[in-house]
Formats: sequence, C-alpha cells, structure tokens
Amino acid sequence: MNLIEVLVYLDDIIVFGKTLEEHEQRLEKVLKRLHEEGLKLSLEKCQFCLPSVTYLGHVVSAEGVSTDPRKLEAVASWPRPRNVTELRSFLGFCSYYRRFVGGFAKIAQPLNKLLQKETTEEGCKVSDRNPSAPGPRKAKESIQGEWTSQCEGAFVKLKENLTRAPVLAYADPHKPYELHVDASREGLGGVLYQEYDGLLRPVAYVSRSLAPSEKNYPTHKLEFLALKWAVVDKLKDYLYGAEFVIKTDNNPLTYILTTAKLDATGHRWLAALSGFRFSLKYRPGVNNRDADALSRRPYTTEWTQVTPDGVQALCQGTERRVKGGVEAEAMESWPRLFLSSTVTLRN
Repeated sequence: MNLIEVLVYLDDIIVFGKTLEEHEQRLEKVLKRLHEEGLKLSLEKCQFCLPSVTYLGHVVSAEGVSTDPRKLEAVASWPRPRNVTELRSFLGFCSYYRRFVGGFAKIAQPLNKLLQKETTEEGCKVSDRNPSAPGPRKAKESIQGEWTSQCEGAFVKLKENLTRAPVLAYADPHKPYELHVDASREGLGGVLYQEYDGLLRPVAYVSRSLAPSEKNYPTHKLEFLALKWAVVDKLKDYLYGAEFVIKTDNNPLTYILTTAKLDATGHRWLAALSGFRFSLKYRPGVNNRDADALSRRPYTTEWTQVTPDGVQALCQGTERRVKGGVEAEAMESWPRLFLSSTVTLRN
C-alpha cells in the first residue's frame, strides 16, 4: 500500500488532509506503517493537527506555500556584503526563495556580475584586476570599491521583494494553466498562473539571465527562447500532459507554430515543444496584469488548532476526539479546514 498522502524529505514527514476525519485516517496509516517498519518518532519534534506548518523553510497551509517569516527576518536586516564570500551567502539565501520573486535573475544581475572575474559597464564598475587571471574571485576579496548604485538598488529590491513575497497557489492538475512569458536583453522570465475564485494566482515564477551568445539574438528569437525555456526546461512537470494557454506581448510570436521561416535552432525548439498541448495568445503590454496585486489579496479564513489531547486519543485508538470541548463532528463542518502534521524520526 503506497501512502500518496505523505511527503517525506530525509527524516521529516508531513501528513495532510482537508478534514479532521480524513487527516486522522491518514495519520493513523502513517503511524501504523512506521510501527511496522520499527521506526521511532521524536515526540518533542512532532506537531499534530495544525492549520499550517513550517516545512523546509516554507509555510504550508490551505492557501498555498509562502516563505517562512522567521527566515526572512534575517533578510530584512542583512548588512551590505563587503566581500565575495558575504555576497555569495546573500545570493545563495535569496536563490532558495527565487520561485517567489518575479524577474529574480534580472533583479540580481548587477550582484551576480560582481562574482564574475570581469564585470562590465552595464551593471557594476569594471574591475582593475588582471582580466586574464585564471580561476574565480577570491573568497575574501573586497567588493566595496565596485559597489555602485545599481548594485545597491538590486540589493535593496531583492530584500524588499522577499520580505513581501506572495503566497503561491498549489498546482491543480484539473484546472487550466495560463503562462505569461517575456524576454529582454537582461534575461528571460515567466509566471505560471491558475484561476481561483475568479482571480489568477501565481503557481511559480521562473527567470534566468542570458548567455553571452543569446544576447545577440533578435527580439523575436529571444521571445521564442523564453517560451521554449519556460515550458520545456523549467515548468515541464506542471505542463506536460496538460492543456494551457501561453500569453505574450510579442505579437509575431503567436504565429511561430505555423510559420515556415525558422532556422535550425528554431526547428529544434519547435520539436521540443511538440509534446505539449498549448495555444498562443497576444497580450498587449498595456494590459499586463501585475502578479503582485493578484497574489497579495487578503485572506480572512479563521483557523482553529487541534490540541495534543486529540492526537493522544487517536494514538491510543480511543473513540473520543475532543478539542476545547468541541466534538469532532462539529469541527468537520467548519469551512476550508486544512490540517497538517509533521513528524521527525528519532536518531
């Protein structure tokens, strides 16, 4: 019997359910399986029947996945990096949450250039180090002399975007997807949406910088690259086998599936896209909807937490399930109830 209602990462296990009854049934299956395999839990590290849980640096709830506020407190007060090591540490932390930030690669571009052996006039100052010197920059090498207004702006904007990151919706395979793609000389970007309660909510943000050779592409080829990269390279797990709509502000791109005027690279990209079912629609730039506004709408759901007494009753196999004097039958009628438990295996 496979337990599809369980997510496992190393020694962390998360069990989820929509109602109290469903959650208890699934939790009982997991506890039984652990007992059969002779595995023990650390009760001090376990959390049971919660409306939301912190898991791998993310907060998971019925509304979706969001960043952990406790982790982001460090970002808000992060001091300006003084050397290569500190800059790598900052960018590495931010990259872990890049799926929550639209256009992450474009924003972080001036900072990433500081890590390269040669920087350019486009973002930060040209370094006076020997450009032919082999290897990466030294870990403790100072970057303060190369820190420009573009670098400061990127540093501040990354911190701001992370501290007010949106709640990403769960991908529902039964709902249609809508993918917005865009390209510029700084990089590629895309946002995958699904509709909930009449509004589009982001499921994932993707972005990357351009390779040196890609910067020479004409505009239409760059837009085609953004489409192919987002669908085939980044969002394949969501989109393969599903029907979806791709919206772009580049009108010529909407004819890419029927044109015969493609070079060898274009034909390869078209072949890679042939396994997906999608339609292309033109979306004028002036009608581009802001992802932040769509994803930051307030949620007013009232949550109620189940105390450990109810969990103890479940583990003992008793029929009595009580939470603060409210019977389980009444709890099951509460709307939009999301229950989750995390358990940690004992070393």
